[in-house]
Amino acid sequence: MMSTSRVPDSDAVIRAAGPRILRELTRPWAPGRGSLVVVAVSGGGDSTALLRLLAGLAPGRGWRLVAATLDHGLRGASSADDVRFVTALAADLGVPLEVSRLDAVPGSEDAARRARLAFLADVARRHGAGAVALAHTMDDQAETVLQRLARGAGTAGLAAMRRWRPPWWRPLLGVRRRDLRTLLERLGQAWREDETNVAPDRLRSRLRGRVLPALERAAGPGTVAALARHARLAAEDDLLLEQLAAERLGDVIVATAPGRFSCSRAALRGLPGPLARRIVRRLVAALGRGTTRLEADHVDAVLGLLAPDARGMRIELPRGVTARRERGLLVLETPVETVR
Repeated sequence: MMSTSRVPDSDAVIRAAGPRILRELTRPWAPGRGSLVVVAVSGGGDSTALLRLLAGLAPGRGWRLVAATLDHGLRGASSADDVRFVTALAADLGVPLEVSRLDAVPGSEDAARRARLAFLADVARRHGAGAVALAHTMDDQAETVLQRLARGAGTAGLAAMRRWRPPWWRPLLGVRRRDLRTLLERLGQAWREDETNVAPDRLRSRLRGRVLPALERAAGPGTVAALARHARLAAEDDLLLEQLAAERLGDVIVATAPGRFSCSRAALRGLPGPLARRIVRRLVAALGRGTTRLEADHVDAVLGLLAPDARGMRIELPRGVTARRERGLLVLETPVETVR
């Protein structure tokens, strides 16, 4: 970690970044002139670089920035030190800062991630921000692809993180982590190190520290970029499949009621598997107001009810949603009070 007592001006940041990083930050999906952008900052190298870059670009782009940091308490006293670091950095840059602390330490990394996103979404709503900038890099994207491959994910999962999925904006997905460290060193800018990023009990840490370096040694230095490109191509395919699935909804749904979709088993059975899967996921998500996430085994079980010789008649899904056969129909439903 570098140390610094002075924050360079915007021109210095832009010069240090160079045209390639700046091009990633100003692609067509970047917020428009005058936009208010919430910047998620943990104090780590990636998010520190993101805040420095956006603060350097903001005057010329007309952006208004609000930094936001959440103390989730997962690292004890180090978490509080992170907050103090971010507070000082935001003050040096003249960027308003929103800080929050969780009352209870999350029980898992996934719970901590959900709490962080909920906090950032709340900050964006309160400030009327059109975008929340997240500091995920090309390396993070490659790690996510590998993590999801290991789980047997389909096209949607392998699309990994999207550059722009409102309000989430990831302008650094085309930038390597090492290039951001080089930028910070050029600026003499400090950052915080999170020791949990190298904890051997975490899958992502093992992918970062062992698997990706081994892949790069075996397949060449372009491996990270190739995995990130795979995510982009999968995202394009997924978008097309989602559009095609939406177009076929009218052929499948024969009746609706509060908390219930009645679908033609024959129509759903006649669709290509990728479309049938997306329709099932879409309808179950609608019943759970977007909170019900199905695993592949759940979807397979629901589609199993479509077969003429299916043995089962009813399947329990997460969040109280059920799928059952009823004559020529597949009925997806949840108790009415769940959807009120």
